[in-house]
Amino acid sequence: MEVWPPGTRLSGTMLGMNQQLDFTWLFITVPVFVLLVLVGVFFLISRLGGWALLTRRFRASDDWCGESWGWQSGQLRGWCNYNHCLNVGASPEALYLAVQIPFQLFHPPLVIPWSEIEVETGKYFFGFYDSAKFRVGTEERVTVRVYGKLVDRVRQAAGRGWPLYQIEQMEKQTRI
Repeated sequence: MEVWPPGTRLSGTMLGMNQQLDFTWLFITVPVFVLLVLVGVFFLISRLGGWALLTRRFRASDDWCGESWGWQSGQLRGWCNYNHCLNVGASPEALYLAVQIPFQLFHPPLVIPWSEIEVETGKYFFGFYDSAKFRVGTEERVTVRVYGKLVDRVRQAAGRGWPLYQIEQMEKQTRI
């Protein structure tokens, strides 16, 4: 049996009971690997969900000045969920979408004019939640869905800019 001096570090695969393996390489490679995986996931989500496509035409050039709500949830293309990481804003001119700071990689803020949005409202999750499905862009046709109280907040902040404003006003008058 070989005896190694105290403090000797080996990187071989066959080690005796009193020998130590140098794991310092793990402290570098594991965080780098995790970081690369996260970058890859953010990249794929932005491409597959349609955010990258919307960025080509609707990237925000200035800070948003309208009303906005942080830590909201939404869905792009029917399956790409942004749960509790969206800033959603609305004004009579446009809809604002941004991802919270820790997740912003490959997701620049978007300002989408209401003229580029078609809205379909309804119920979601067995009729428990209000839902608004936005079809964004005349060319892109990316669907963005928001639900719950956020639908009414966006509708109120958009005012006359809301694409269904005229129809909803006519329906209110006919009910009276």
